[in-house]
Amino acid sequence: MYQEERMEAILQYLKQHQRMSIQEMCRQFSISRDTARRDTVKLAEQGMVVRTHGGVMLSAVKETLKGYGERLERASLEKQNIALEAVSRIKQGETVMLDASTTVQFTAEQITTVPLTVITNSLENAERLPHQMETDIYLLGGRLHPEHRFLYGPGTLEKLAGYYADRAFIGVIGVSEDGFYHAHEEDAAVKRKMADRAGKVYVLADHTKFYKKHFYRGMGLAEADAVITDVPPPPEMQKVLQEHGVELIIAGQH
Repeated sequence: MYQEERMEAILQYLKQHQRMSIQEMCRQFSISRDTARRDTVKLAEQGMVVRTHGGVMLSAVKETLKGYGERLERASLEKQNIALEAVSRIKQGETVMLDASTTVQFTAEQITTVPLTVITNSLENAERLPHQMETDIYLLGGRLHPEHRFLYGPGTLEKLAGYYADRAFIGVIGVSEDGFYHAHEEDAAVKRKMADRAGKVYVLADHTKFYKKHFYRGMGLAEADAVITDVPPPPEMQKVLQEHGVELIIAGQH
């Protein structure tokens, strides 16, 4: 097999499996490790893949996360529907936790249930929540991420440990068979602590998030009680969620 043919085969494999190791290339194509490395170097030079420790991944999988404002501008009707579905789960008198994701921000904007107590590490949520007399808003302290406007760090986690909420709403960058993925390790730690301190945990993820991995794997699938999405994911993913005891909620379907 010529190098060009192997490179095309590597790309096809990555589209299905996200990552490919040098060892797997050697096994599939009966080539030496040096030959496999030369193939990966050439693919990386063409911008097709990103080299990782021991292999490669598609460059699109490790794409740079868009700025917070840009992600908001690209918000779809699907995310709005997910937000409305999430809001419908909130009951009067409850305490809820809202993380710093864009879909959860839309959820904050749609909340009309009062009285209500809201705990969040997002400046955007604190600003966009309806400021009614019957809504108590607790903004967690900590270090500020200036671009994405969330608070994080040991102080944030320590403060969270003292709270308990009826429900937590958490956004993710990706949902895979091995868990939920996030763009920032620090924010993932806050999300995980929120999940630990809530009676019921909802992950909000539109259809583009399934079978997608990103920088950091945070919560395991079993740490969520439900996933709210816009359209049903592939049957294989539905089965994986069911096996981990995760309820699948399709926005607008009751």
